[in-house]
Amino acid sequence: MSYQNEIKIRYQHFLNFVPTISEFLKKTHEREDLQISFKGNIESDLVTIADKGSEELIVSEIRKAFPNDHILGEEGSNHEGNSQFKWIIDPLDGTVNYSHRIPLYCCCIGLEDLENKSAVMGIVPMPALGHVYHAMLGEGAFKDKTPIKVTQTKEIKKALLCTGFPYDREERIEQLMFNLKKFILRSRGVRRTGSAGLDICWVAEGKFDAFWEEDLKPWDMTAAAAILQEAGGKLSTYANNTFHPYVTSLIASNGVLHEKMVETLQEYLDI
Repeated sequence: MSYQNEIKIRYQHFLNFVPTISEFLKKTHEREDLQISFKGNIESDLVTIADKGSEELIVSEIRKAFPNDHILGEEGSNHEGNSQFKWIIDPLDGTVNYSHRIPLYCCCIGLEDLENKSAVMGIVPMPALGHVYHAMLGEGAFKDKTPIKVTQTKEIKKALLCTGFPYDREERIEQLMFNLKKFILRSRGVRRTGSAGLDICWVAEGKFDAFWEEDLKPWDMTAAAAILQEAGGKLSTYANNTFHPYVTSLIASNGVLHEKMVETLQEYLDI
């Protein structure tokens, strides 16, 4: 079987499985008790019954359909396979929003090619909004069945940007506020939705022009990164190093703004 077909089989399989995941997340969101707990001692890093249940559903389906693939999930799933593909899963991105009944959350199902550490497929359902963003290598990016593309905005002053903050923000507050102040003053505006997967998909669709955040994890980025790349966007670290799912800082842009984003984020390091 060809490399492209290997990816396509996985892509089509999970597009067909998305309604099961979306229905679970929507129904669970209606529950009075979401069984909220904390990871470590960080009260902003939540986990709910939905995070755990969604990951169990996804991992069970992968193990059944693609037993030789590797798996990495935010809630602890870690399976070593013997294929060149690794599923990287955030079962519920935007858990704080979810726990506060805010509809800005998603599920991120990404596929990494281990041979070159590249994101080759991404599926990001947003159940409360009723949409699924998806892409696979070489086939373009889509919102539901509609192709999506990044903007062509060339100037920061005309750009709508988005960002997020890491859980250890107290330790990084000076840098975070320095970068935020620079972009607020130079851009059309800055938004924060509380879900990196959603943010990157909205850059891919052209709602936002660029996104930046640090200390993200592979499950936060991989699925949406594949979508952004297929939508014509660009990803890198703050230092403009090549993106892979394990980078510790991320710029995701429409491409034409990328150098200006890099330049601005380097200013803090130069003072």
